[in-house]
Amino acid sequence: MKILITGASRGIGKSLAKYYKHQGFKIYGIARDEEALKKICDEYFVCDLSNLDEVSVVSKKLSDIKFDKIILNAGISTPHSRDFPTINAFKKVIDVNLLSIHALLEYIDFKDSKLVFISSLASLLGAPTSLAYSASKRALNSYAESLYFAGIDVVLILPGFIKTDMTKNHTFTMPFLMDLDDATLRIVKIIKKDKFFNPFPLRFYYIIKLFTLLPNNLKRKILKKYAKSDIVE
Repeated sequence: MKILITGASRGIGKSLAKYYKHQGFKIYGIARDEEALKKICDEYFVCDLSNLDEVSVVSKKLSDIKFDKIILNAGISTPHSRDFPTINAFKKVIDVNLLSIHALLEYIDFKDSKLVFISSLASLLGAPTSLAYSASKRALNSYAESLYFAGIDVVLILPGFIKTDMTKNHTFTMPFLMDLDDATLRIVKIIKKDKFFNPFPLRFYYIIKLFTLLPNNLKRKILKKYAKSDIVE
């Protein structure tokens, strides 16, 4: 059985690739780090996912392969900051977290594959210190939902904070921070289920959902104070 994983050279993608490799799957990996891909994947494609032309080339190369699972995991973020991001920084996040997925799927025959989208609990709330990341992940949720309602086998996973390269430089408190190995096993279990929407950890998800029910002016005051945001003064 064949699995395609984006962002397979580090973090969640690397951990999933190692797990499924151990289970006997043939792993196809996409990332920028060739040396890391060589150590994990049976076949790999060195690709900058922010370059959509490069992604399209990879998609065409994969067009004749039938994948059991396609795990769309790759993601980036700008540093958490109260500063308004530049258009180039914002665009790169959108390109990698959203548009590269469509570019990759354009030539792949995925109708009989299970598409796994790794989103984030950050998609449920517009965080003032991560404009691009929250926006890209919320758009990703909608994209996955559209494919699901079109009859595609889709699993949407919304993890909270996980110990990876992306979170290691965060200076703020990360509630319910999970070890990578534990998070990987939870993701694997979720993928096995026939369920579309899968947030975790559930305690964190329910806290966020309760927060979203507050009046908007109260949410704004709380988030503005927490983030010390100077985007609008």
